[in-house]
This record gives sequence, C-alpha cells and structure tokens, in this order.
Amino acid sequence: MRIGIDGGTWGNARGYGRFTRELLDALAKIDLRNSYTLFLDPFTATDGIPRNIEIITVPIHASPSRAASADGFRSPRDMWTFSRALAKTPIDVIFFPSVYTFVPVLRKMKCVVTIHDVIPERFPQYVFKNARARLFWTLKTQLAVRQATRVLTVSEHARRGIEKYFQLAPEKICVTSEAPAHAFRPIADRAAVRAALQRFRISPDARVVMYLGGITPHKNVSMLVSVFAELIRDETFADLKLLIVGDYAGEVFYSEFPALRAQVDGSCRDAVIFTGYVDDDTAAHLLNGVQVCVLPSLDEGFGLPGIEAAACGTPVIATRASALPELLGDAALYIDPTRPEELRAALERVLQDEALRSKMQQLGIENARKLTWEAAAERVLQVFGELA
Repeated sequence: MRIGIDGGTWGNARGYGRFTRELLDALAKIDLRNSYTLFLDPFTATDGIPRNIEIITVPIHASPSRAASADGFRSPRDMWTFSRALAKTPIDVIFFPSVYTFVPVLRKMKCVVTIHDVIPERFPQYVFKNARARLFWTLKTQLAVRQATRVLTVSEHARRGIEKYFQLAPEKICVTSEAPAHAFRPIADRAAVRAALQRFRISPDARVVMYLGGITPHKNVSMLVSVFAELIRDETFADLKLLIVGDYAGEVFYSEFPALRAQVDGSCRDAVIFTGYVDDDTAAHLLNGVQVCVLPSLDEGFGLPGIEAAACGTPVIATRASALPELLGDAALYIDPTRPEELRAALERVLQDEALRSKMQQLGIENARKLTWEAAAERVLQVFGELA
C-alpha cells in the first residue's frame, strides 16, 4: 500500500511536530510492507527524515505550520496547490498527522485525519485571535471529519471529546498514543544536571517548581504563577523558584506571554525564570534537577510534558482534564485546573513529603516506560491495514 503523509507540521517544534516526526520515524523502522511519501513545503528542512521515505516538495508560498497558526488562515492558492499535489500522486491512503494542516482531498482515496484534542471547540476564546480564525478552523475541521475514512486520536480522553463535539460514531475513531523521546530519562550525572540549572541562574541546592510546555492561554500558566506567588509568601516555601520552560519568542500560536510576564513582574519577579525554547536534552536535565513538574492546563488531549517529566523520575502534578490519570495513575497528583486551592495543596504535599516524591518517582519511570513510539506506530499500522 502506498501511503502519503502531510508534512505540514514536520517543522513545528511543539507537540504536533513531535507527533509527526516520532511517528514517521517509528513507521519507517517497523513497516517493511508499505511505502511512504512525505509531502513537504519548501521552508521545512529535510534533516532527520528517514532515508526510506520519499519526499515531494510542494511549491507553496508560506509554511503551513506558521500560516495556519498566526491568524488561522492559509491562502486558498497554497491550499489548492497542496491538494493538487496529493491528488496527482499515486497513493492509496493520505494521512494527516494533525487536522491543523489539513487540506481538502480532491480525489477518491482513503483518508486518516488526526484530531489531537477538542481544545479549540471547548475554549475558542483561548485559541483564536479573531472571529475569522475561528470560522476558518470550524470549516476546516468539519470538512476533515466528513472526508476522513478514520479519525485518529492520541488518548481515550481525547476520543471522548471528539465523540461529543463532532458527533462521530465510535467505530470511526481510532486511538493510538504518544511517548517520551529517548532524551527523557533519569540522569545519573548530577554535575551535568547542576550545570543545566546554573545556566538559568538557579542555585544547585534550590527547590524548583517547573512548568514545561507552550505559553498559550489554555495552558493555564497564569494560575500556576498566582498560586506560586502566594505560596512563597509562606516562610516554609520562601526559597522556591519557578522555572517556566517554553518558547515565548517564537510562539506562533495565541501567546499569553506578555500578560504572563506582567503578572510575574508584579507579584514574584525575583523567583521566576523564563527559559525560552530549550532542546530535549536540556529539558531532561532540568527535569532531573527539580522537585516537581506542574501541568495545570484547562485541557490536554494527551499531556506529553507530564509523561516526559515522569520518564525522568520527576514528580508530576497534572490536570485531570487530560490522558494523564489513565496513563500515570498513582505516579502523579491530579487537580481541577479551575481550583487554585487544589494546586496549592498538591504543591505543599509534594514539596514537604520526601517519601511521596520517591514513590512518585519510581511509579512515574515505570509507567512512562510502557509508552513507546513503536507501539504507537503499530496501532497506526493497524488502522492502515483496516483500510487496505
């Protein structure tokens, strides 16, 4: 079977891009029966693409990842060009690793579209900059769902949301997973861990709370900052630092950074560090040096930063509105992302209970190890096989 893959998110540094890259890499390693063609734009580097994947570069005028995220609008000309390239290529299945860069399918073929979550449907005010972006997204996703032979998603939590918001029959939705990259692991070299912290002016003996992820409104980082600012007024926690790890300079989604920066400056400026973008290796070293990682999002289709933290042996406090309760179990503490008092209680408990941290560390490593990109790819292969 000849499978085409939309590479519109390949160069995206966030979760969509990681899903595309890791999944395609795993498929290239384990699938010896099917052939793959990756459709890229001229602005995306081909570094890291497996050698057994055919590449077709489509001559469009703007990167799909950036064009779709800046204001929710891609030019009709570029979308038509991309759709035509898919239609002219002899493929049996077209796979969109994210509905985010979906384009209309112009000829009859099997189509698999990945919808990672229903955050745009649940919280449009936190995702779209204007009404045009919201309308464009709605039209695009409705067409994608209609043209999809199967809708793929990344967790049972996300599947339930898709069923509710898109009114799809359960048999049309297939679930795979995500997994931590190899960089996320326990690191025995404590000198390297201390050096990573010192790079961001954090003392090696400091107690650190860490956030890892995007700086977008639905991530709810503002609640974390508010709770942290109150917490450090207590002498017991006056030494705490908050490390916010995420790309704010190159953010192409709806960014909360200006408001978040102002909030920090007005309440806890000397105790909060914004790192900006860091690579996986640096993020893993930081996770190995902090006391707890917090993921307070209003919703997560999966919650990969929580899995990455757990894979490093870092205790996790996470939103209940995610796949993490079903994946990490007792390896994490879970909060209602609308109740700051729950977050404060969870922070106090983890920071003060060494035995609890040790238990969460061991369980987190064990549970995160159960998730692999090879297993995720096997499930996607089953979906392709059902369509053959």
